[in-house]
Amino acid sequence: MNIPNYSGNAPFVLSVLDNAFTGVGHTSENTIQEMIALAKLADKRGFERFWMSEHHAMPGAAVPSPQMMVARLTGETESIRLGAGGIMLPNHVPLVVAEQFGMLDAMAPGRIDLGLGRAPGTDCATASALRRHKAASDEFPQQVAELLGFLQNSFPKDHPYNAVHAVPGPWQAEQNRVPPSKTPADVWILGSSTYSAHLAA
Repeated sequence: MNIPNYSGNAPFVLSVLDNAFTGVGHTSENTIQEMIALAKLADKRGFERFWMSEHHAMPGAAVPSPQMMVARLTGETESIRLGAGGIMLPNHVPLVVAEQFGMLDAMAPGRIDLGLGRAPGTDCATASALRRHKAASDEFPQQVAELLGFLQNSFPKDHPYNAVHAVPGPWQAEQNRVPPSKTPADVWILGSSTYSAHLAA
């Protein structure tokens, strides 16, 4: 984990979690412009992190893809860490998440956080439309391990994905004879239970 560079007057670092709230009479365009403005202000004021959450099929939330907003904000900010708080991993393929966050790290080295959750971030019907099956939450630890294997190119030799590589990533750097990223995305586990705490440990 990266050691934070403290700034400002607070005795501890401060961060922002933006849930991209919208509502009656408020467009998604309004919400996204407000998020950009808030991220720029937080960056200017020395906040440590700016995270966004993943929600689907909700009239009051405008960001189903935090990674897309992170990509936009890499060009709008200078030093604040940007991240997903979080990616609901059972809704996604771990290899694709590893590739997306490898790209984000290449766009903003040392500034990317990857928070992972296991909730669907939506209702049951929408979860089904996301191709999320009923046991998806139970498989969360295996999905996290798979994602870390792709991010770090660290699968054992006998693993079925040993020859599958996320790019950008360590394997690509090795093949191209360049140094690997010294600042890959920090990975966090989100949750409010001892289950998540044990998994994070």
